[in-house]
Amino acid sequence: MVTTIQWIKPPDSWVKINTDGSALNNPGRIGAGGILRNQTGEFILAFSVPLGQGTNNQAEIEAANFGLTWCVQLNYKNVILEVDSQLLADWFSNKAAVP
Repeated sequence: MVTTIQWIKPPDSWVKINTDGSALNNPGRIGAGGILRNQTGEFILAFSVPLGQGTNNQAEIEAANFGLTWCVQLNYKNVILEVDSQLLADWFSNKAAVP
């Protein structure tokens, strides 16, 4: 089965960061990467970083954290984080819903 995926630009005055974590085994060697683009889809920055030993979920969390930290350092306030980890997406959704 093949699934077509299309990247959607963020709204005006927003940026989008796509992150991903990887584990060679679970647990095992982990790493993180991501790319930040503006509302026209233009490249702002990309990163790839080894993280040592850990789990796939730890790699996903560290990737999002690393990317969002760069957004803060670059003074972006309107940021869309896009991840491929359902666990991480659910965690963020549940945290956002807490009063």
